[in-house]
Amino acid sequence: MKQWHPVFVSLLRPVVEAYYEVRTAVPVGDVPREADIVLLRRKSRTHPPFQGLWRYLTAWKVLEFKGPSVSPRQGDLDRLVELGLGIDRRLGEQHAEPRHQRPTPEEVSFWYLANHLGRRFLHEADQRLGQFERLGPGLWRGVVLRRLVLLVSSVDLPLEHDSLPLHVVAFEPPEKERQVARLVAEQVESEAQLAAWMAALHPAAWREVEPMSKAKTRRMRLDFGPVIEVFGVDWVIERIGEKTLLDGMGVDRILANLSARKRRELKRRFLEEEQKKG
Repeated sequence: MKQWHPVFVSLLRPVVEAYYEVRTAVPVGDVPREADIVLLRRKSRTHPPFQGLWRYLTAWKVLEFKGPSVSPRQGDLDRLVELGLGIDRRLGEQHAEPRHQRPTPEEVSFWYLANHLGRRFLHEADQRLGQFERLGPGLWRGVVLRRLVLLVSSVDLPLEHDSLPLHVVAFEPPEKERQVARLVAEQVESEAQLAAWMAALHPAAWREVEPMSKAKTRRMRLDFGPVIEVFGVDWVIERIGEKTLLDGMGVDRILANLSARKRRELKRRFLEEEQKKG
């Protein structure tokens, strides 16, 4: 099974890191669940200028992300609240700021993000944690012990800049994938890493929109480094093709990742090719 958590963190970090510290592998006292938990802590008291999904981020946010191949379960919500309260308490004890400046319960939120949340899951969530308010497509808000609890259904979110990381990592119908690919292609100059993930996770949809991005990517290489780090080079080559990968990485990055022995071998073969042509 693919480890989707590192993919999501890789996509989320560039979006929020100017305003939030992103922590992963947060100690929660239950080791198997560490991999699902992300902690976001606001770097300053200034409210970030987000307009979409992330405008609901609070000073501290405990986030549990479920990959597209993982089915959401009701027990997850009980554990999210339990772990979230524990993390909130631990961070409050460790926080360096004076007590009166620490986030209040209202400034702490627990988020549960899954590929799709159906009616049955939402009904059970109401029964367990109290009535949830629908804020918009794919987003619901509740309150537990004065802390916000937000439920996110990735495939139901509107297509906007804030939700792009979730759409890129989601399993969606082909037409929705193409819409996501087109939006990523339009922003490829500022979203080179996002485009690389789109090409790797949804190669068919990306191939359809790639021509519209070529003019923009001529001077901008797609950043496949994080993709290779998470899934390995063999998987990436199999998904998107060797030529696409090499073109995306560019000569400088390829050479930077070659060992001295492989550089010598490359030089030898290049000279042999030149001799043959001559």
